[in-house]
Amino acid sequence: MLKLVDVSKYYTANGTVALGLRKATMELHLNEFVAVVGESGSGKTTLLNVISGIDTYEEGEMYLNGEETSYYSAAEWEEYRKRYIAFVFQNYNLVDSFTVLQNVELPLILSGVPAKEAKKRALAIIQRVGMEKHIHHKATRLSGGQKQRVVIARALAKDCPIIAADEPTGNLDSVSARQIIELLYEISKDKLVIMVTHDYDQVKEFATRKIRIYDGEIVEDLEVVKTEKSDLPVMPEETPKINLKEQFRLALRSLFSVPKKSILMILVFFIFAFLVVMVYGATKISMSGSYYFPSREFFSNNSVSRIVVRKQDRSIFEAADIAELEALSHVKTLISQDYLLDLPFYLRSVLPVAEFDNQMLYLESTQLLPYRIIDSESLLFAGELPEAENDVLLVMPATDIDSEEEQTLYLDRDYQIEYSDFSGLADSETYRVSGLVRANDIYMSDDTYLIVSDDRFQELTNQVYPNLMTNAKYDLDSDALDSANRYYYDDWLNESIQYYSSLYPIILDPTLAEDVILLNPDLQYYFCEESEACGTYPGELVFQDVYKTTIISNLELGIAIAPGDYVLKVSPEVYDQIFYDEVYQVTVFADSDINVDRLVSRIATIQSGGESKYKTAYPFGIEPVDQINQAIRFFETIAMVATLIVTILGATFISYLIFRAIINTKLRDYAIYRTVGANQSIIRKEIHLENYLIVSFSYALFVILLLMFRFFVEVDQYNLFYALKQFEWLDYLIFYGILVLMSLLISSRYCGRIFGSTVQTALKTE
Repeated sequence: MLKLVDVSKYYTANGTVALGLRKATMELHLNEFVAVVGESGSGKTTLLNVISGIDTYEEGEMYLNGEETSYYSAAEWEEYRKRYIAFVFQNYNLVDSFTVLQNVELPLILSGVPAKEAKKRALAIIQRVGMEKHIHHKATRLSGGQKQRVVIARALAKDCPIIAADEPTGNLDSVSARQIIELLYEISKDKLVIMVTHDYDQVKEFATRKIRIYDGEIVEDLEVVKTEKSDLPVMPEETPKINLKEQFRLALRSLFSVPKKSILMILVFFIFAFLVVMVYGATKISMSGSYYFPSREFFSNNSVSRIVVRKQDRSIFEAADIAELEALSHVKTLISQDYLLDLPFYLRSVLPVAEFDNQMLYLESTQLLPYRIIDSESLLFAGELPEAENDVLLVMPATDIDSEEEQTLYLDRDYQIEYSDFSGLADSETYRVSGLVRANDIYMSDDTYLIVSDDRFQELTNQVYPNLMTNAKYDLDSDALDSANRYYYDDWLNESIQYYSSLYPIILDPTLAEDVILLNPDLQYYFCEESEACGTYPGELVFQDVYKTTIISNLELGIAIAPGDYVLKVSPEVYDQIFYDEVYQVTVFADSDINVDRLVSRIATIQSGGESKYKTAYPFGIEPVDQINQAIRFFETIAMVATLIVTILGATFISYLIFRAIINTKLRDYAIYRTVGANQSIIRKEIHLENYLIVSFSYALFVILLLMFRFFVEVDQYNLFYALKQFEWLDYLIFYGILVLMSLLISSRYCGRIFGSTVQTALKTE
């Protein structure tokens, strides 16, 4: 039984109070077809809205099977509508973007009926109302009578004891109107049907009860046909709930049913997500700089992918240490004797070049690389891969070899290596350039490099090694000399791990006696007066680099080398004591520029004995580590993080404003959901899921773009889009989390707007 006792409803607007319903009293039962009649504005729709829980009331009491409802909360009214009320509206209130079948399935899915069962039951109900030929037609393609049949089918699918019909024939012709009334009459045989109409003659043949309202008051309550009245059934409080899988399907259905709007929302979110990712990438770049050593002057090869590594305790690299570094992710190759990388040389053509005014072609400041730096044939820009033993590849800046004329200038030409004059080295080998490689493609700086075979690289390393081992301190001491005239050489010792060419390289002279060292005569003023004829003096040699100190005593210091030959010549016995074969320093090349910082960080996490095992230098990004730079770095990081947060919030707010304009029509759809059994919890989840799917589609679009930039678009660190190359799998997850957070903020604003109004107000939103 549904019972009203002195129920009144008032409306307030612009400071005035209007009467909607005054002290309405009645009892309604199952098996009744109640016609509520009256003039427009008399209050009949207000009465129906109060009965159905769409509107609240201010005075009196409404009883549901003897239970008071005046204390009901918004959630309890939702539960009441879900369990007891099915609606048939004059303006249909179908989800226009859904098909007939989807509209009838909706209340079943919302009540937790599995998808297959919901479809089966919906098809049976659609057939009952005669709409089986239109199951796949969208609601916008139906006539008024057809729409009303679908509305009734949806009400039947809900299977509630009360059918609330508000002017269901108001927009129909007489034939369609009679068919709808007959259908409602059939339903009333086991339900309570309450139909609001302004034309009683249209329904009097079927109504069992007539209630007439005038000026908000019930002025007539007449039982037209005697019926066997029965109380309303007590509907179970615990009803099946829609599971997450079905709610995902419903969210997908909602998006796919309006593809143009969904695509527009995806693009809008993608644009603002792209803005966020650019700032995120810039923040990551700003926060990931490498600051390890006090000067980048130690290194000639300052390529973006190069990392120089030594052990913290300056001990020898064992085979296990080398294997440990080579096994790290993003390592392209490791060079264990890396000092050759920093020896610049001239590359000179063997024959004059016609295109070069018949002059010898010189490439200055060229550096050597081993062939293993090339990990893919696709990196070859022009020419062909090496075939003969002395075939090499030439690496140059892209701008120097873009044209065919420039490529012809270098390709298939023989060259020789010329070292600096002071190095004391010679290389008579001839090398043929078979192919060209762009420096950026192998993540090298925009310099010139010669890629030789791995074996040849090792041979050259062995040849030049002693001449590069002069980043050292020579302390040539003789008791016979005054301390003021002692020769002392000290060069870059403090934190350097790089061998650096000196003006005084140590040269092996097999003709020397075991205990003799020879110096240039230009240096004799360090040891004797210019007027004296310098002979030999007793002394010792202290050879110290950053890894090892060698002291050789009982030597004879002589000055017998030709003027201008600035070297230190030693015997084989002294030579073998000075130089060592152990590896103290290596270079690791990362597989791309974007992976350098994370590889540096990974190396730094390797521990031995509870402490960091390795120390790294990043030549490309070395800057002084002093308190001023650290402070600047700190504030730069704070500024970038703040910029990222502001960008996320700004993009979220603007996205919300655009989304709100796009989905205003969906507010009405969500109100319809509320009339067919969806509570606030279900609708909140639905909105969150729809926005989550929009975000996911936008994210997929972003990933595709990112992969295109990563593998097909050349951008360097000076390019605006360089930030797009900063992502690895963890960054993908972090950024996805940022986008999901943005979607939650946006959808939360939606929910606040939806539930800020009553169902009746929302249904009037077109």
